[in-house]
Amino acid sequence: MQPTGTLAALKEQSTSGVLFALTAAALYGVSGAIAADLFSEADPARVSEARALITSVVLVPYAWRRGLLGMDGQARWLAALGINLALVGLTFYWAIDRLGVGPGATLQFIGPFFVLGWMAVVQHRPIRRVTWVTAVVALAGVTLITEAWALDDLDLLGLASGVTSAALFASYFLIGEHIGKTLRAVTTITWGFVFASVFWVIVLPLWTFPTDLSNTAWAELIWIGVGGTALPFLAQFAALRRIASGAAGVVATAEPVVAAAAAWVLLDQNLSALQIIGGLLVVLAVGAIHVLGVAKVDRPMDIGF
Repeated sequence: MQPTGTLAALKEQSTSGVLFALTAAALYGVSGAIAADLFSEADPARVSEARALITSVVLVPYAWRRGLLGMDGQARWLAALGINLALVGLTFYWAIDRLGVGPGATLQFIGPFFVLGWMAVVQHRPIRRVTWVTAVVALAGVTLITEAWALDDLDLLGLASGVTSAALFASYFLIGEHIGKTLRAVTTITWGFVFASVFWVIVLPLWTFPTDLSNTAWAELIWIGVGGTALPFLAQFAALRRIASGAAGVVATAEPVVAAAAAWVLLDQNLSALQIIGGLLVVLAVGAIHVLGVAKVDRPMDIGF
């Protein structure tokens, strides 16, 4: 039996982990809508490139001032994370551009199933039944809130992009959990986006970047880099230091709910009854992660690959 003080500390860590994950989901939700608005002036690859570069410019001086640029022998993992960060955003943008926001977003959020599958099959970690239930409930809620069935024509490239985005989304959680055992969140996300920036500069040289964007588009790019990327990623990695990747992945499904709620309040885009039910299902799943102890029991551990 664990001492009362230890249980209280675990409870506090679980609470802060869920709150960090929810904060990240909220910022991602707003950022997704802004990114979609940018596609009329810049293609998804350029938005992904700008996001990586702006985030690096913001985070490198901050990490340097705090003395948090040491890799501690994790260079190869940070490079892998950087490539993942470059590609997960790109494939997600492709999916929502070709399939629509609803179906595209829903496809990415099958990622938590990949995470739980890896934990159960490869790592042989015991996954509680309630964890699987919350994942299914969360996915059902995301399907309703995004109206994922509203797919007029099957776009195979869009479908492939969405599934790839989900797989990368899952590997991002697993790699982040591994790196989080030895490095601070600031160090991890800073180097991750530095490597992502290097990847994009090689693939899409800076001198080919469009310079005729409107002032609004430039402002949106800056927001995506700072408020829509640097801050939520820091929050997400802080969450991964406190709760398991499977639990963090389920909490992340709150993102489309936040996006829909923001559109409802700020843009006067009404939600249907099914979308409201979907939002409630996601809230229920996120609550279960904390109240039923999923985030506390499925503790983070080294992923072993």
